[in-house]
Amino acid sequence: MLRARWAIILTAVAFTAIALALVFTSDHESTPAFTAAANLIVAWSFIACGVVAVSRVSDAHFGLLMSAVGLTWFLSALTESNNSYVFSVGNLLWGIPLAFFIHALLTFPRGYLETKLVFATVAATYGLVSIGPLLFSVFGENTGCEDCPPNEFVVTKSQLAIDLTGISFIAVGLFVCGATIWVLVRRWRVASAPLRRILTPVFVTSAIAIVVFLLAAFVSAVSETASSVLWWLLLFAVASVPTAFLVGLLRTRLARASVAGLVLELGEARDPESTQDALRKALGDPSLRLAYWLSDRSRWVDVSGWELDVEAESQGRRTTLVEHDGEVVAAFIHDSSLDAELAGAVSAAASLSLAREQSIQVVRQSESRYRALLNAIPDLMFRMSRDGTYLDFKGDRADLAVPPETLIGSNARDILPADVADRLLTGIAQALDTGEVATGDYELTLNDVRRTFEARIVRDGDEAVLIVRDISERKRQEGELRSSRVRLVRAGDEARRRLERNLHDGAQQRLVSLSLALRLAHARLRDSPEEAERLLAGASEELAQALEELRELARGIHPAVLSERGLSAALEALAGRARVPVGVTVPPDRLPPAVEAAAYYVISEALANVAKYAEASAVEIRVTRQNGRAVVEVADDGVGGADPTRGSGLSGLVDRVEALDGVLQVESEPGAGTRIRAEIPCE
Repeated sequence: MLRARWAIILTAVAFTAIALALVFTSDHESTPAFTAAANLIVAWSFIACGVVAVSRVSDAHFGLLMSAVGLTWFLSALTESNNSYVFSVGNLLWGIPLAFFIHALLTFPRGYLETKLVFATVAATYGLVSIGPLLFSVFGENTGCEDCPPNEFVVTKSQLAIDLTGISFIAVGLFVCGATIWVLVRRWRVASAPLRRILTPVFVTSAIAIVVFLLAAFVSAVSETASSVLWWLLLFAVASVPTAFLVGLLRTRLARASVAGLVLELGEARDPESTQDALRKALGDPSLRLAYWLSDRSRWVDVSGWELDVEAESQGRRTTLVEHDGEVVAAFIHDSSLDAELAGAVSAAASLSLAREQSIQVVRQSESRYRALLNAIPDLMFRMSRDGTYLDFKGDRADLAVPPETLIGSNARDILPADVADRLLTGIAQALDTGEVATGDYELTLNDVRRTFEARIVRDGDEAVLIVRDISERKRQEGELRSSRVRLVRAGDEARRRLERNLHDGAQQRLVSLSLALRLAHARLRDSPEEAERLLAGASEELAQALEELRELARGIHPAVLSERGLSAALEALAGRARVPVGVTVPPDRLPPAVEAAAYYVISEALANVAKYAEASAVEIRVTRQNGRAVVEVADDGVGGADPTRGSGLSGLVDRVEALDGVLQVESEPGAGTRIRAEIPCE
């Protein structure tokens, strides 16, 4: 870029010398000093702006266009020549600076043409300034200058062609000016605050230049004097455009100079929000968002610690990464119009401070995760010293032996029973000395309720953390499980004894009698056939009764109809043998065998209790399937008062149902009947 700048400057110096020579030797220039000064101001304003812009990589293309405006502005000096050919060439090329000016204006600040309308406007401008002057030169002599050299490029004189060319020139010129103003207004409306600060001086001066150009073009048809004044005003209006651009560059340079102050502000920032405000002030972008990179979790967070989608936030904006020691620590998302070099300078200046805050954010995130985990734990947590003094706690106040204001600062020996305090202090010493987790159970009476707690003690520096969990419910369930197992064993033994007794008193005695009858019949078979026949008939009757008793025993163990035909048929058989009317509602599809067996025995025992105790006039049985569970209900209108804890066979049903992860409930208010409800998983 250094060579390009020197090439532009040297070319401009050469063009300046030639232009001055042409102006001051011209025979038809009445005010050579004023003309030379005005054109030099315009030309060198654009050249200076272009040289400054070319020195920056991001603005190099725009800088070349601005330099082209200034260099080609010297072409107008050719019309000051006394040589007719040079003069005629000057008339052909005078409008080229205007084309470069519109081109540069419409590429600002992006540096490129982005829409079809912009492309069409620039193309129309180049066509206007190249074809228009050529047609004027081909169809007519120069007008308005009596002392000027003749036009050497005239082919045929035609006033009609001149008029048509003039109308076309004005029409295309109006399109170019209108389209340019439209594009500038549209860009202004969608521009962000930082971009508007850059666009404002350039757009205002450009709009003034365009308006003056339009006025000069229309007034030239009415008053040549007024038109001349406007054309001279147009020179200074055009010269103000590069000045406006230089103002934007100066603002950027001043912003860079404030980077040193930014370092001081970042050093004084007390929190991420203050750091973000300092960056916004340094870059002049109130919409800037600061993000920190958490490498351990591979995600971005904003200044509040919330996760941030940088890619989504960067849509239509620009992201500048901040690195420290070769690692990305943060990023700020800002307006895309901000100077890239300024953003880079701010990134470099803020890297140390942002690296420190990124480390703080990592610690905060870890602390937040641990705090969330701790808050999610329902256990009591105590921080205690080696001597048993309570330093802090977390948990439900209702689980404390004393109020918090009494607990903190007190010693465990003053709060807990002596045996519990001794075990606790022994565990604290063990955890602090070995670093291993000390565990144990203890019991306390809180609010007149005996409760069991499980304690775990871990070392935290020179202090101990005691994690206490209420396991009273678990202990109760374990006790119920042990009792249930004892009841199941006792019920099994009882069932075996009952079976043995029934077999001994019933079927076994009949089979013994049958054996004796058969022996007597065998002995009388030859001597007294009639007696033998009578004995055999009695034996047959005895055998039939023995078989019936065996069937009854088998039905008590597991009814065959349940296995063969399902729960519906088995319940119909039960209802048929009941002493009171029984209504039965059963789903048509079969349930799992274990569920059907449990449901059958629940209903069978309930009907037995109805027959023995309820004094009911009707019973309703309902079996349904709800949410993957079989629901068994048996309701009677008897006297009520049944209690599963006092025998009557219901405690055995509770064990049977709970063995299948089910629940059995008994509602039996005295005088209101009894309702037994069992829910058994059947998926």
